[in-house]
Amino acid sequence: MKLSLFRFIDETIELYERKMPGFQYAEGQIKNAFYTMFNEGESVVSFRTRIKSINSLKEKLIRNQFYLDYDKPEDAIENLSDLIGIIMQCRFIRNEAELYKQLFKYFEVSNDSYSPCLIDKNIYLNLRMPQPQIQRNGFTIFRIDGYYVFNESRINFELQIKSLVHTFWSEIEHEVVYKNPDFVMYESKRAQIGMDEQGFKVFVARSVNDLVNRKMKESVGFTTDFKKCSATIAQYIYIHEFANGENNREKMIMYLEMLSALSESPLDFSEQINLNRDYHSDDPFIDRLGRYLMSQLNVNFQWHVFFTMLFIIQRENDTEDLRNFCKVIKLLLVQPRWFAGCFAKFEPKQAESVRSDLLEILLDALIDANTIRIIYEDNLYRCMNIFRAFVDRINDRYQTYDAYMNDRQQIRNDLYHQIAILFH
Repeated sequence: MKLSLFRFIDETIELYERKMPGFQYAEGQIKNAFYTMFNEGESVVSFRTRIKSINSLKEKLIRNQFYLDYDKPEDAIENLSDLIGIIMQCRFIRNEAELYKQLFKYFEVSNDSYSPCLIDKNIYLNLRMPQPQIQRNGFTIFRIDGYYVFNESRINFELQIKSLVHTFWSEIEHEVVYKNPDFVMYESKRAQIGMDEQGFKVFVARSVNDLVNRKMKESVGFTTDFKKCSATIAQYIYIHEFANGENNREKMIMYLEMLSALSESPLDFSEQINLNRDYHSDDPFIDRLGRYLMSQLNVNFQWHVFFTMLFIIQRENDTEDLRNFCKVIKLLLVQPRWFAGCFAKFEPKQAESVRSDLLEILLDALIDANTIRIIYEDNLYRCMNIFRAFVDRINDRYQTYDAYMNDRQQIRNDLYHQIAILFH
């Protein structure tokens, strides 16, 4: 059975195609208006416009999880901030700020967020946005949200003001970094947790990432950034299969053969995952984490791809694989021997109660983050350090169980905040 999100995507694309003539009309009007405003200046080199393609729309609906945020295709389309894109290209970096300031001559700035255009009353720009903005690469950009009114509905567009050099580098970066699905290993030694053995994890991560890119392109028509998820799968396999040091050479050969076979086998990422047994664990942390992940398997596409890969790579039944994965996540977050020795000054039952309390709030923060980023290696490492430092501090500070209980709610709030802030 197909995932329900693909039905939503198909309906959204169908509506998008029906509305395309209106988008094309708005694109032409927007381009004409900005050309009229700036055609006399020597600093403007060109105006470039585009309407988001069907493939780009499909990718954005999944990457930005529109299928989770909106119930109707109409809502998804109305919230595409860059449905139409217009780039005003200038000669030099200094011209970017100059052109941005000139916009205020052509728009009636008021107390509202969006200001109407004096040349075309159907065009609005949000001139209250802080400018320039900081991009993910650390560079600045003048990017302004706008919309065009057509048949009493809004068609969103995004205006960018870019110098030639910024355009050049952004296009290279877009193709090489953001649109490149090839595997790039996470280099920071500080963010690698667990053991390593002669590049085995690197090999598995690279192989899994390549496999996902190829099979996803075949089954759903596009790829997602799976590099960090691949690294997590490789880490999990190493800990689960190789950490005990028994028959590692034979196991490595087995994985080589299996990954080679999978590359020649069909794999459809649009199909639902159906666990073959009920999930349960006597460990409250593992039980609750597993049930949260089960709730996401066929709802959140990122989790769906992750567990599709995990389940086909592992040899046991899917439910047991999920339970084993949750065990490894807990192991990476909380070192068992260290944690068992914490709060030894309390009575055994009291110490266990405090440890359970802290584990519960750790898991609360991770689940509430509601993102696959909670299992990225670098984030697991950060969470581990935060949790360990926090517990050590509480262990040193509170000499009695009663003292802990007096401050319990504040302690829980502090720990929750320190974990949650990583994902916001």
